[in-house]
Amino acid sequence: GRALEHCGGVDFLVCTAGVNPFVGSTLGSSEQVWDKILSVNVKAPALLLRWGRGIERVLLDIKQGSGKLGAYNVSKTALLGLTKTLAVELAPKNIRVNCLVPGFIKTDFSQVVSTDQNQSSVEDQLRVSPEVLPQPM
Repeated sequence: GRALEHCGGVDFLVCTAGVNPFVGSTLGSSEQVWDKILSVNVKAPALLLRWGRGIERVLLDIKQGSGKLGAYNVSKTALLGLTKTLAVELAPKNIRVNCLVPGFIKTDFSQVVSTDQNQSSVEDQLRVSPEVLPQPM
C-alpha cells in the first residue's frame, strides 16, 4: 500500500525478517508458536514477493537441523521451497527469486543456540577459522 504509493513500485525486495519465539523440541511447539513462525518466516515473504524481484535469506544451517529450533528450521526449509517454486513460476515474467544461505552468523538472535560446542561444530563444517565467519554489520 503506502510503500507502493510513496515509491511508485517495488523493483527489488530482500526478505530478512525472521522470528523464533520458542526454543525447544519441534513437537513441543504450541500452535501459537507455529502460527507466528510460519506467518513471519514464510507467509509474509510469499505475499511480499508479489511485487518484484526477491532475495530470501536463510541464516541457520537447515540441512542438519537443530534440536532447539525445530519449528524455525521447518519454516526456513519451507522458505527454500517457496523460493524454488517462485523462481520457476515467475521466470516467464522475467522476475528472479533467489535464496541466500550464508550459514551461521553470530548475532543476538543466534545466541540461543551458540554454545562453544555448537560454534566448534559450525567452524568444522565450514572448515574456516572463527575470524572469517560472517559477522553482523
